[in-house]
This record gives sequence, C-alpha cells and structure tokens, in this order.
Amino acid sequence: MKELNAATGTGMESVPLMLSEKLPENAAPDQRLQRAEAEVRRLTRCIEMKDQQLCELRKALAHSATVHYSFEDRLQRELDSLRIMIPVNDFGDHWDTAAGERPDEGIVVKLPYVTSILSVLFDAMCTFWTDCDHAHPPKSATVAHAIDERLGLNSQQNGEASRSGQAYASAIRPDWVKEADNRHHCRPAGRR
Repeated sequence: MKELNAATGTGMESVPLMLSEKLPENAAPDQRLQRAEAEVRRLTRCIEMKDQQLCELRKALAHSATVHYSFEDRLQRELDSLRIMIPVNDFGDHWDTAAGERPDEGIVVKLPYVTSILSVLFDAMCTFWTDCDHAHPPKSATVAHAIDERLGLNSQQNGEASRSGQAYASAIRPDWVKEADNRHHCRPAGRR
C-alpha cells in the first residue's frame, strides 16, 4: 500500500492547480483553453491512478479472502480430525466397566473384537452424530475427511475425501439423515 501512496502522492502534488491560478483578464482564449486542457489531463491522470489503486486493492482483497478461506478450511479439517483422535486402545476400557456403571445413552453391542477401523468409526459416530443439530447435520465430506485423517488415508486428487472415507462416513450416517436427503431409496424390509 505504501508503494501506491508514494507513486500517487508525488504525481498529484507536483502538478499545481491550473484553474485556481487567475489568468489576466486580457488573456487570450487559446491560453485559457490550453490551461483547461492541461487541467483535464491532470485530472484524468489522477482518476487513472485512483482506478489503478482500486484495482490493486480489489486484487489484494480477493487474495486475502482466498487465503482466509483456505486457512479456515484447513483448520476445520484439523479440528474435525482432532475430535476423533482418541487412541484406539482407549476404546477397550469401556468393556471393563460393569453394565450398571456405563452411561444410559447409546447402544451396547458385544463384539468378539474391535479393529482400529471400527474404533475410528465408533469415535466418529459419537463425535459427529451424538448431539448434532437435526436442522444442520454434519456434512458427509467433513465426516469423511476426519475419518481419512484418523486412519491415515489420502484424499483424492480433486481434494475430496478418499472413497473409503466416503464409504465409512456413509455407513455411519444415521437413517433419519439418509431419509431426509432422499439420496438412498430403500425398499421397506417386507418387500425385498
């Protein structure tokens, strides 16, 4: 911004105001016309410089907005991945507690073992779907990216989550969300 101010400041201050200077009463109309044309050229240059400044400011603003949204997106992904960064070994701690001591929320499922992928999926379910706003549920892409980061999966080249991450996110998406977005058309169980 200093470069713009320095460039425009010297250009405008060095030219005196032509019209404010009084011409003698007997000055020829050609002299008045020449001074008026010079003043018009000066003002045109001033407008061009201001237009150039506005163009530079627009570019700087667009660049700042792009950097901001890119940074915000990266921070959101990091935050989402940290939400489910519970170590896999901590998941087994819940099996040691008696059924009466466990919280009443959720569903208890007895499995013969838990893989690291299942642990991440259970953690993602708890993180994204336990207390979510039904009017604004988490985006599938957000859940898929968080699963990708937790499992160490690479995103696709176009920036979308990996196909596995998308499949896992779809698998843990509650049925009420699937019905609300009309993406999954399931037949009732009796008609299969």
